[in-house]
Amino acid sequence: MQLTYQRQDLTTQITYGKPLARSIEDVLPDNRHVIILTNQRYYDQFFQKIQQAFPTNDIDWYIARNQLYCNHLEEMTEFLQFLGRFPSSERYLFIAFGNEGVVQLTGFLQRTVMLSGEFWVIPPSFRSFFSALVENKMICKEPYNELLQQKNLPTHIFLDQTIMQKQNDGKLVDLQMFIQAGLVSGYAFLHQLFKNFPSQKQLHTASFMAFVEHMTRLYETQALAITSYGTIFEKAFYLTENGHLLSAYMKRFLGLLLQLFWNLEINDSTFRVENFMVWLKKLGYPIELPEQLSISEYLENVLTLQEDQKLSVLSEIGETGASCFANEKTMIRAVERYQKIISKI
Repeated sequence: MQLTYQRQDLTTQITYGKPLARSIEDVLPDNRHVIILTNQRYYDQFFQKIQQAFPTNDIDWYIARNQLYCNHLEEMTEFLQFLGRFPSSERYLFIAFGNEGVVQLTGFLQRTVMLSGEFWVIPPSFRSFFSALVENKMICKEPYNELLQQKNLPTHIFLDQTIMQKQNDGKLVDLQMFIQAGLVSGYAFLHQLFKNFPSQKQLHTASFMAFVEHMTRLYETQALAITSYGTIFEKAFYLTENGHLLSAYMKRFLGLLLQLFWNLEINDSTFRVENFMVWLKKLGYPIELPEQLSISEYLENVLTLQEDQKLSVLSEIGETGASCFANEKTMIRAVERYQKIISKI
């Protein structure tokens, strides 16, 4: 199956439901030197499969760090040094086959290096797929400090179900991206997720592929609104003492939840947030905040970060409203409500 995806004047062709080699064979330009950016874990798992998809091409691999935000200044510098040995007279394919940081790094550098070529993405997870759909490709100094930005979408995205199905340990993280889209831009879709994935058993046996087209259309109209929701609350964990006790993905997940709870404090809503939290716990999400984390310091960091950027607000679940600044009282009430609920369930 194929979908055409457009953000502003940028267009991407998404291919899925076919074997990877056949999908690529249909559009592969002749005599392209292929440069693949990946993470060590995906290189170890899928080196042979990706090599076989380009049987007649010269291929070079660059292996980035496994961390979520590997699209940082140091990694960019090392990759530019790696590219220094390639002649500018050739045409290239820059392919991101890795996590979100790899997608960001590849998309940024394909627009800025002197080598001529296209940008493709073969996402090993749905979170990488959604990262590819956002046109802003970033380089950061730290996860909370974005330095450089280029607008870029891949020419092609190839979804291979056999690759994605092997990422069972990341299914909770992938589902988080679907839940985030439902909270921000589609309450009916959020309810559909609840019905399709009521427990861990269904989560680990069912596929997300049936939702590809719907998610693609949500991102086509609201990609930035979806992905920005919760980011300031996420970044504040990196600035807070003992924030390292949370993994990068847990910082992102809890950032989403805490912005939601703050949002519910400033808007009247009929959303049954306690039922929502029970569902998340049943799925296996670790929803508790570390005891060693200073809540007062964390909230202070959120308030500091929002000085440069207002917080996104949902007027209702699934509907975006006007952005605004938070104040200390609503933030404290939000965290207190959050902790009260998780202590009960």
